[in-house]
Amino acid sequence: MTGGARRVTTPDGVELALHRLRAFRDGRPAVLLVHGAFTNHRFWLRSSDGTAAGGMAHFLSAAGLDVWLADLRHHGESAREPRRGAWTFEDWVLHDTPTLVARVREETDGAPLAWLGHSAGGAAGLCWLARVAAAAPIRGIVTLGTPGPRRLGPVRRTLAAATMAVSRLLGRFPARYLRFGNEDEAAEIIAEWMEWNVRGRWLGTDGFDYFAGLAALSTPYLGVAGGSDWIFAPPKACQQVVERVGAARKNLAIAPGLSHRGLVLSEQARTACWPNIVSWLHETL
Repeated sequence: MTGGARRVTTPDGVELALHRLRAFRDGRPAVLLVHGAFTNHRFWLRSSDGTAAGGMAHFLSAAGLDVWLADLRHHGESAREPRRGAWTFEDWVLHDTPTLVARVREETDGAPLAWLGHSAGGAAGLCWLARVAAAAPIRGIVTLGTPGPRRLGPVRRTLAAATMAVSRLLGRFPARYLRFGNEDEAAEIIAEWMEWNVRGRWLGTDGFDYFAGLAALSTPYLGVAGGSDWIFAPPKACQQVVERVGAARKNLAIAPGLSHRGLVLSEQARTACWPNIVSWLHETL
């Protein structure tokens, strides 16, 4: 990583941490990696087998991309929630996302940029694009394990409802205790995201329907699903997003044998998933 984290402030006054893997000044395409729930920017740096090869961030850098890593609010080195229930998932969408994108574009002198998000981190990018539509300042978006809200099966619906209930009861979701990840989640961030999916609509506080708004997207889109992700983001649920996005260039790639977190953390992803993403990014940026 180059130096310490950059500190950027959102319109609602929250300080976020933004990291750059290596410094480049040759105008190469950039990619902003955005984690989902229960983790932080280090998610992209891990090597599943402990080798020096590093994680997905290093793989993308070795492929010639300028790699940036975000810590969304209440995660990693970014500010923590000041009081219970202060922040929601929509804060990621409306405040964190445009702030992070603007800073990367500023420091790269407007080099071609793509958003690459895992799970809810992918959804945050998509929802932001639904708001800005044709005015999007990025060239492409890749989501890993980001499901649509339609036709939740009984298992996914039960898990989502339980997550909402536990989060609001405790004021947080105890991800570390349950071994879901290395960070607990702020209650309303995860509860709102789950509520959107249980409801079957990604509905903002002002009534904006984010999922319906995906039809206005013109930004090229690659959705990636784990072939063995049967609970969090099954391939059919990821297909819902691809079908809704209005971009002329869009595709769903299914990585055989990979789980939800395995899309980023498994050694198998190094050959079964990441090279396809690199190829798509180079074609797009």
